[in-house]
Amino acid sequence: MPEACTVFVRLIPLPGHREFTMSLIQELLTDIRAISGCEEYTLYDEVGGDLILHERWSSRHHWQAHFEAPPILRLKAELADRVELPVERLETYRVPRP
Repeated sequence: MPEACTVFVRLIPLPGHREFTMSLIQELLTDIRAISGCEEYTLYDEVGGDLILHERWSSRHHWQAHFEAPPILRLKAELADRVELPVERLETYRVPRP
């Protein structure tokens, strides 16, 4: 069975675009969570003003494939001029218990 992939994404909204960024993500959450292999896709409000996405995918393959899904293509297109680029992504895998 493939190993689950957990990803943390830091979004730094440009001045005046924070509310739009949050609203767009919230609007697309149901569609994103329906993408094959998505186990979790949650938006967090970081105390410094950034936004953090916590994603969990059934495998790295599912995570990579989601970049071509319509809701993600829309998200990337509509946020291209509203968040600092490049977006910071941390692809992580659970460390086995000793």
